[in-house]
Amino acid sequence: MSEKAGKNNKKQAIGTVDWQERYQRLEENIPGMIFSLLRHADNRYCFTYVSKASLELLGIAPDALMADISLFLKLIHPADKERYMNSLAQHSMTLSPWREDLRLVINGEVRWYDCMARPEPSGENSIYWHGIMFDITARREAEKNQRRANSLLEGLFSQNPWPIWISDRYGGLVRMNDACQPVLQRFAADAGGRYNILLDRQIKEQGYLSLIRSVYDEGHAAQFILEDHGAELSSAVYSDEPASIFEVMVAPVKDEQGMVTNAIVMYNDITARLRAEADLRLSHFCIEQAGLSIFRIEEPDGRVVSANMHACESLGYTMEELRTMTVFDFDPTFTRESWLEHRETLREKKGGTIRSIHKRKDGTLFPVEVSVNFLEYEGKTYSYSFALDISKRQDSVTVERKPTGDQG
Repeated sequence: MSEKAGKNNKKQAIGTVDWQERYQRLEENIPGMIFSLLRHADNRYCFTYVSKASLELLGIAPDALMADISLFLKLIHPADKERYMNSLAQHSMTLSPWREDLRLVINGEVRWYDCMARPEPSGENSIYWHGIMFDITARREAEKNQRRANSLLEGLFSQNPWPIWISDRYGGLVRMNDACQPVLQRFAADAGGRYNILLDRQIKEQGYLSLIRSVYDEGHAAQFILEDHGAELSSAVYSDEPASIFEVMVAPVKDEQGMVTNAIVMYNDITARLRAEADLRLSHFCIEQAGLSIFRIEEPDGRVVSANMHACESLGYTMEELRTMTVFDFDPTFTRESWLEHRETLREKKGGTIRSIHKRKDGTLFPVEVSVNFLEYEGKTYSYSFALDISKRQDSVTVERKPTGDQG
């Protein structure tokens, strides 16, 4: 009988050792500090157990912490100490699971720890806290960086002067910035919440629907020019009012697997720019087609910077040839000295008109009346000469150079 009992005791001892070894291996592989904290009836605290991880997490050996809990308390950030003590006191009364994020100052560096424990009543009004503590500094720093990034993105989104809105996976409006609301209202009366870019009539009619579908189906960015004729107008009859022109950019937002989850849509109203460009082209066309020669002359050397088509035709030179020439090459009445004197006189009067002679590429001469203007633009002076062929006014080709008023 005693032999059988001895065998049982041996099995129990082996089982106990096996359990202890398993627990030790488990403890060594947990990325945190396991502890048992005892709160005495007189509100004194002490560690009754601390795992080896304390040395790595706190820089203090387990034996030292169990001998003197003040070593731990001194590490608690001053701004967190009162919250820590009040939290322990509250959970001591409720006996509910306790969890707090605490800042500890380790070797002058502030680090974050996730502390959790479950209180258990013990004898003589004492309470045991069995728990674990994890270093979550990296996670906290990542969260801080994420909040900073989110704040930056929020500022870029809400304060951006460009109209921007975000769609869901199916093209529906999720959110827009303040600048976008009046723009979307042009495309749909219900832009406040139900607008869908894939259902926009004008996008379909102008042939951009397949391009936008590729953003959501294939993850391609899209950019196109959209004419807006108003959301309330019939598709067959547009208003007499000129359309607004928008440069539209649609960019996909993808998750970690590369799947499109949203799209960012941006509008740039280029109506004014296009109209200004059209006006500029019209002005240039009018200058080119004018019935007199127009030269831009560089001061003081008399070099031709540019000329219109009429100037080229009247003198028989190409534009490229004229840009390599000076006034002296086609106006034989001027020498360099007389030219400088002439320009000085005109500059004082801010312009004027003279009669002179121009010489064509083939050597023939014809009389001209030249008006000169000096223009100030952005702090720089420009000289323009307007030459009119006055052959029909003259009885002969030889013309006396005679001032007729202010010169140019």
